[in-house]
Amino acid sequence: MASKLNILCGPCGYKDVSKNAKKWCTICEEGFCGECEKNHKSLKVTRNHNIISIEDYRQIENISVNLNCEIHGKKLDLYCKKHDIAVCVVCIPLEHKSCSSSDVISIDDASKNAKQSTSLLDLEGTISTTIDNMKHCIKDREMALQNVDQDEQTIRKTITDTRKNLNEYLDKLERKLLLDLKSKHGNCKSEILKILNKLRQMEKEVEKLKEQTIQMKSFASDLQVFLGTRHLNITMRKKIELLKEEIRNCTKNRMEIEVNHVINSLVNEVKLFGEIKVMESTANLQLKDAKIDQAQIQIHGFSRSIQNVNLKLKQKFDIKGSNQVVTGCIVLPDDRIIIADYNGCSILKEYNNNGQHIRDIPVSGKPHSLTLVDTDRIAVTYGTYLEIINTKNTSERKRVNCSSYCFGISYQDQKLYVVVYEQGIVVMDLNGKTLNTIDIDVSEVYNITTTSDRIYYTNYNSNTVQCCSMTGQTIWVFKDRSITTPRGISVDHNQNVYVAGESSNNLIVIQHDGKDSKVLLTNRDGLKSPYAANYNKQKKVICLNYKTGSIALYQVA
Repeated sequence: MASKLNILCGPCGYKDVSKNAKKWCTICEEGFCGECEKNHKSLKVTRNHNIISIEDYRQIENISVNLNCEIHGKKLDLYCKKHDIAVCVVCIPLEHKSCSSSDVISIDDASKNAKQSTSLLDLEGTISTTIDNMKHCIKDREMALQNVDQDEQTIRKTITDTRKNLNEYLDKLERKLLLDLKSKHGNCKSEILKILNKLRQMEKEVEKLKEQTIQMKSFASDLQVFLGTRHLNITMRKKIELLKEEIRNCTKNRMEIEVNHVINSLVNEVKLFGEIKVMESTANLQLKDAKIDQAQIQIHGFSRSIQNVNLKLKQKFDIKGSNQVVTGCIVLPDDRIIIADYNGCSILKEYNNNGQHIRDIPVSGKPHSLTLVDTDRIAVTYGTYLEIINTKNTSERKRVNCSSYCFGISYQDQKLYVVVYEQGIVVMDLNGKTLNTIDIDVSEVYNITTTSDRIYYTNYNSNTVQCCSMTGQTIWVFKDRSITTPRGISVDHNQNVYVAGESSNNLIVIQHDGKDSKVLLTNRDGLKSPYAANYNKQKKVICLNYKTGSIALYQVA
């Protein structure tokens, strides 16, 4: 925007006279009053200078054009066509020695018809196009601003609606649970009151017999006492038998609540209501006439029916050494196989999936059970303690002591589930801090596995495979003559359970609901006293200690 200040006459100012200019010389870059303009035109040297009105000058007042050489301070009166630059007389001998006389021309000749030049037309076109580009970019960003505001409102509404729906659903579940509580409380109370009333009635009757006995003793004759005693004894025997019959059917009912594990997870594990994600992508703004230049994870699960589960042998190999008793084996994410050699010299054995021995990993005791913690770490039980070991840096390990004998172990959701004799299943964090103890009889339990909401374990003496909730409530118990002395146990994506039968010399899979089973391998497949079994969910491979001192890998299809 042009300045609103008055422009003074330059020559008058030189004479210390302040006078407003009426004209402007674009060559001299100076204002002139009417008198001085006449003098300016009267001189031959300045007669042809371009004189414009002060009003016109105000339109270009803020355009910065330097008419003097920035290096030498002299007037730019020459133009070098070779270098496309305006120069002063000092620049020629210093910077343009090699330029010919035809290359260097006067600035006046070079600037003739500049308003009709293609350079000016190109500049005007570039400016116009750039303005269009800027408008396009501004419009795009304004639209982006509207979109992000709309996203904010949509997310805010989603949060509010989710909270409202959650509240309404929880209210509905609460009402349903309270009705169930009222019904069960009424039933329990009714049964107790029914027995209680009978007992109180019987108490009154016996009290009455007691009073009759006292009166008989005080006032009746010996004959009456003799006969009355016999009669009352018979009556009392009947009362006692009736009492026994009543209390025989008595049940000790207590009510407790098992809050749904999902709600417990919501309270204990869900730390955020949600997560606001900003998904960035290229705006892909295209400038006109410019001269300057996600994978979806597919989840493939097994059919829910175990009848579709089949095994294909991938590899068999013998374990280095003799008289091996494999009580645990595990397939790591990088295909390495770690084997717990319980009879060995306090070592874990490491193999690749081709059956080649990689190394022996020294450990502090006889290893029994293994579980995968993360990509590099495993947890190992030794009988009275456990260790968390980094399989790539075996010196990095953490020891956790247990209060009694511990054997079976499983890792799930940042927690270790450990079978501890005379305690149950002890839940602890990776620092060894006990979080909970699930009260289950584990006196004959050596093997355990878990999912996010269930615990599975084998009881070798009762020949059962059991499934319970994370609070220890029994979900199902599987017992079938197809498997005896169940040992190693593992579970797939669909919570179908794979179990090695040590005495039945087989491997079976039990359907997720415990209602059906299928024998996958038998002694005809070479199984002899199999013990350890591990299912790798990512690779869908079962690692099985199919006989003493030998391992087999099966692809599950």
